[in-house]
Amino acid sequence: MRISEDIIRECVEIRRRIHRDPELSGEETRTRDLVLDELRAAGLEVRTFPGSTAVAGLWPGRDRTRSIAFRADMDALPLEETSGLPWASGSGVMHACGHDGHSSILLGLAKHLAREGKAYAADIKLLFQPAEEAGNGAKQMVLQGALESPRVEAIFGLHGWPDLPLGAIGVHSGAVMASVDNFEITLLGKGGHGAQPHHAADPVFAAAQLISAVQSLVSRSTDPLESAVLTIGHIRAGRTFNVIPEECFMQGTLRAHSPAVRERLKTGLENLLRGLCAGLGIDSRLSWVEGCPATINDPGAAALVRRAAVRAFGEDKVTEPKPSMAAEDFPFFLEKVPGAYLWLGLGNERGALHNPRFDFNDAALESGIRLFMAIIEERLDG
Repeated sequence: MRISEDIIRECVEIRRRIHRDPELSGEETRTRDLVLDELRAAGLEVRTFPGSTAVAGLWPGRDRTRSIAFRADMDALPLEETSGLPWASGSGVMHACGHDGHSSILLGLAKHLAREGKAYAADIKLLFQPAEEAGNGAKQMVLQGALESPRVEAIFGLHGWPDLPLGAIGVHSGAVMASVDNFEITLLGKGGHGAQPHHAADPVFAAAQLISAVQSLVSRSTDPLESAVLTIGHIRAGRTFNVIPEECFMQGTLRAHSPAVRERLKTGLENLLRGLCAGLGIDSRLSWVEGCPATINDPGAAALVRRAAVRAFGEDKVTEPKPSMAAEDFPFFLEKVPGAYLWLGLGNERGALHNPRFDFNDAALESGIRLFMAIIEERLDG
């Protein structure tokens, strides 16, 4: 199966238009309008969602009561681009995670379906999702009924992956990406003179002990064969050299591939904080900003994708790489319906994700469209 050269050229043009004009999470109005124009031009049914920039396109099948879905994210990051490319953004917002490529692949799929003109066994739903980087776009689409009318039986998504060779397909049988939970800790001590620490209760000292101690939750309280990361990324206390401050504020992030490990580490942090502060005479406040669950593929859906990808690209192009500790909000879809999240090899000549020089490799667009078509044929053809 091949995608026509004129569709690929159109997708490259669309991808570069989106890249040149990126929009932050929840603000994807121009991208939404472009998507709507392209879907309508291809003859798909379209649906929008009140108060959201999300879009759903529908290619009708023989059974209009059910569907399979494909998802692409649309938002960009607050980052100044330094790629120097003719289609680079100059707005201080940048598609540094390849969502421009993901959206263009899904539009290419719409164009190919329209060119082919075939009615498959069920409807094919194309979901263009806002606010992935904010971690709440998928959840909002679920709440607004994106998986209904017609009911979605399985969902698939992909992410361009620079660490894989160009055109390679990464299919995981289980965990793909980690859960993410961010936290804030305030340590409340008693201020004093830096030369008289015995008259104070030093929250900075407590913070130093805590930063070291929390690593034991991963190194000594978690199975070495399980993946987990706990990072303190921000600490703020005091204003000068000789004053022990009253407070120390910290922020961090917790990542895990297993839901059980995720909950155990959260409980462990709470217990460790309580015990350490009690021993040092420090009070504390801990608050969680709950993020996304781990992205864990349904085994049946992953097996289907693997069969489809091997048929479309050959055994040597299909791999199961190590999962990532980065996070995705795609699992909010997977909580409702079985599915799989895939990696599409980009090669690394265009830089790493979230890097100011990154650019999605246009040479991978055709592979992305072919991969989605192979899944459709494996699931719905016949």
